[in-house]
Parts: sequence; C-alpha cells; structure tokens
Amino acid sequence: MMNTKQNTSKTSNLQEVETLIGYTFKKKQTLTTALTHRSYANELKKQGFLYNNERLEFLGDAVLELVVSEYMFATYPDLPEGIMTLVRAAVVRTSSLAEIMGTLHMGKYLIMGHGEEKTGGRTKEYLLANLYESLVGAIYLDGKMKHAKAFIEKTLFAKIDEAVKQKNYVDSKTRLQELTQQLYKITPTYTIIQESGPAHERTYVAAVLLGDKKLSEGTGLSKQKAEEAAASKALELLDNLTTESHAQG
Repeated sequence: MMNTKQNTSKTSNLQEVETLIGYTFKKKQTLTTALTHRSYANELKKQGFLYNNERLEFLGDAVLELVVSEYMFATYPDLPEGIMTLVRAAVVRTSSLAEIMGTLHMGKYLIMGHGEEKTGGRTKEYLLANLYESLVGAIYLDGKMKHAKAFIEKTLFAKIDEAVKQKNYVDSKTRLQELTQQLYKITPTYTIIQESGPAHERTYVAAVLLGDKKLSEGTGLSKQKAEEAAASKALELLDNLTTESHAQG
C-alpha cells in the first residue's frame, strides 16, 4: 500500500504532466495508465496491477492518423494523396513523436519496471513514441476528439507544415536510391553485418553498398532503422563529395 508521501508524489507528477500537455483529466487513472509501461504492470501483477498503456497506444494511433489526415486534407488541397501519405508517415514516425516527448521531458514521468529503467527506458525512442500515442488515446477517451485534436495541433501540426515546406518527407533510403541512380545509374543494396543484445532488444548494424563498394554503416534497434541510418550517412558522404567536386571544378 502506498504511504502518504508516495501518494503526494504521484499526484504531483500527474499534475505536472497535465500542465505540460495542456489538459486536465477528469479520470486520473486514465492518465496513470497512459504513463505505465508494461514492464511495471508485469512486475506488480501479483498485486493486481494489470493495466499498461498499450491499449491506449492502439487507440491513440488511430486518432492521430485521422487528425493528421484531416488537417492535411483541409490545409493542403493541392497536395496529392501519395505525398500526403509520405508526409503523414514522416511526422508520426517513431523519431518524430519521441522528439516531441523529449522536448517536453516526458520520459521522467514514465512508470516502468526496474529492469526497463536500468536499460535506459526513459530515453528510448520507441517508448517515448508509444507514450505520445497513449497520451493521445487517453485524452481522447477522457475528453473526446476536441481535446485530443488540440494536443496534436499544439505538438505536431508545425511538423506537418515544415515537412510540406521543406519536402523532407522522403525517407533517406528513397533519397539515396534517387541520387545514386542519377549519379551512377546504380541502385544501392543493404546488408546486416552485425546483431547484438538480448532477443527482446536487438541492436543491428547495416551496411549500404554501391556494387561492391561499401558507402557507410548505420546502427538501429531494428533492421529498417539501421538501414535508414546507413542511408542517411551515405547521403552526407555523397553530398560532401559532390560539393568538393563542384568547388574543384
């Protein structure tokens, strides 16, 4: 059973989160659930704590997709469906949502198990991104679409406008393929050259190749992320080479 000091600390944390996200919950348990990672729920299972934020994350993901799609549809009437799909994917991807949570310093409010915390859970991108979605789901559940939309508008709409304006919605692998086709008439290939870490949290190192030549390597918590990181580094390399070539010419 929690003592008075623990209860006071918990209440204070919830109030701080409400201030940061700009919404006050009618049902505080909904917010607590949104902040709770399954590792904590698993540790307390024998004590009857069975809830975590995964169901709210599922709900929030659907709400987020609808709100972002509706905003782009209304704001950019000349944007084709294909581009809207790319923009939406860029702004709701893990790194983008994690960045928002990082800016708000929300990682410190995550409720997680001791094991997860010891492995740096409060700064893990995918946990922070999941937290964003679970908060959206929680706000929607507690305050309906009006308040969920207000939170998304405050935290994400500027990213949409920037992506459209800067045209930075195309992922690194696609951009690298377009560039190498243009410069060398070759399509890059990827290979995983290293895997490490426990089964539930593998780390991958990918290499990107042009023919037999390795351009760069990248590291990530999934094969896709490792390949993206490798492509991003390759783009920097090719951009520097192109700049130097123009300068010498």
